[in-house]
Amino acid sequence: MIAALLTLSLLTGASPFEVSQTSAPPLTGAHAALACESCHASGRIEDCDACHPDAVVPHPVGIVATEAVPKSILLGPEGQLLCRSCHSVHEGDPARSYLLPAGVDCSGSRRGFCFTCHPDGVAEVSPHLSLRGESRCQLCHGPGPGAVEPADERARTPRLCNFCHGVLAQGHPGDVGEALPLPRDLPRGPDGATVCSTCHDPHATVETLHYLRPVFSRHYGRGQEENPHVDSYFACRGCHTTGFADQICPPDCRLLYRDDINRMCLSCHVTERGHHPTAIPLPAPMRARWQGAALRIPLDGSGRITCYTCHDNGCATGSQAMRQRHYDPRTLKLDLCWICHEPGAFARTDPHADRPELCRWCHESEPVVGLNGGRSLVASPKMVCLRCHETDPHPAGANHLRKPTAKIHVDPGLPLGRDGEVTCITCHTPHAAPLAPQARLRERPDALCGRCHW
Repeated sequence: MIAALLTLSLLTGASPFEVSQTSAPPLTGAHAALACESCHASGRIEDCDACHPDAVVPHPVGIVATEAVPKSILLGPEGQLLCRSCHSVHEGDPARSYLLPAGVDCSGSRRGFCFTCHPDGVAEVSPHLSLRGESRCQLCHGPGPGAVEPADERARTPRLCNFCHGVLAQGHPGDVGEALPLPRDLPRGPDGATVCSTCHDPHATVETLHYLRPVFSRHYGRGQEENPHVDSYFACRGCHTTGFADQICPPDCRLLYRDDINRMCLSCHVTERGHHPTAIPLPAPMRARWQGAALRIPLDGSGRITCYTCHDNGCATGSQAMRQRHYDPRTLKLDLCWICHEPGAFARTDPHADRPELCRWCHESEPVVGLNGGRSLVASPKMVCLRCHETDPHPAGANHLRKPTAKIHVDPGLPLGRDGEVTCITCHTPHAAPLAPQARLRERPDALCGRCHW
């Protein structure tokens, strides 16, 4: 065995394939029993494919990086990416596929390491946005012309997903009722196994949270047979591990889903309308506003936003009914929002401008060239508009944002909400020119009113 351990050029500054006599850190994991000659015998440092020729490597290898790479990342003699650019048998963590000790691990996934070379995030190179370029298909399906079939995946689905998301180490999913049978028309893996793509659509389903398939999204949490927002023993069991109210005492509320209130709420409310971000701490300016606000809303023990921050089931009052805190639907005043947000910041942004980067102000994704499909809103149309257009009920002082009575005959050409209710976009056109007259009304006020009231 070579007398001195041989180090990588990452530590010595030598050529990526030259042998250095400087001692290296000890080998880790399954490589601990290897002799140094296994990688260094030829006078060069072999790359990982010397021992793992059939390994599935979702990240491109052998190509020259198109963006600047930090000096800590090892490259080949011509600047090409190697397996050893990101992995090291000497100092890498076996639990994280021998990734070099750089970057920050994000929620148990490996994406934190990716920020070493992709400081602006990995959204722009995400394979889930496959409709924006064929090259993204190769990350999961391998190189090849034309369309690819699921059978052409480079590895089993869980292994591919685990490369970025680290789902195997997380024991995912931990927030789905195990006794809940899945719909029969969801795709399965080999031998009918449930895999990541059973519930998630890897080809960018933008209608639901976390790329969940619409079939599963509508099914998610259906094990709740009783409405949990009423006063009943069975309702308590919809959210808590007990149905006895005297055993549910804050701060120990004995919630389902590992006492995670966000997961508990999302077990029913993973809807196609999206929701306000949760499980995140308030940024410093917002926290200062929150601390000085006359109205109070709760954060969790770590100072993070939860579903309960803005919503209250009324359990503490004995009058169970889900309501939004500090919000009166009759007056449409968003006192709740201004506890954390500064109204002027919203007023200074015009999402109606014809600029694709502003589409996500209201929609969950930017439009894709060549596709005419609609993009789902981040919330219901009314709530999207009210973020900026806080206003009194109108026209004529009446609240029109509700389902019309039988006396009202809405023109079929006017769009309504999911449940047939009138929304802001029933009368207004959000994509009208920024300087459009008459508050972007679809037509003159007198003619517009006559399309429902006749």
